[in-house]
Amino acid sequence: MGDTAANLADLVIPEVGVRQYVLSLPFWLRHRLAYDSPLLTPVVQAFVDAVFTSLRQRAKRRFGLRRAT
Repeated sequence: MGDTAANLADLVIPEVGVRQYVLSLPFWLRHRLAYDSPLLTPVVQAFVDAVFTSLRQRAKRRFGLRRAT
């Protein structure tokens, strides 16, 4: 496992900034979502929408864009 991680870090993943987003939920909701796929879908979609909205806003500010879709 260590060799695989070293190979990925050295040869596969480019040397650019990587950002990780984490969705933290209360334990009772984690357990519910683990077994309720129809409920999981809108929760994940809301999380992805929030991340994309944040990225668009940051791109607009950083690059002076009027519109980022």
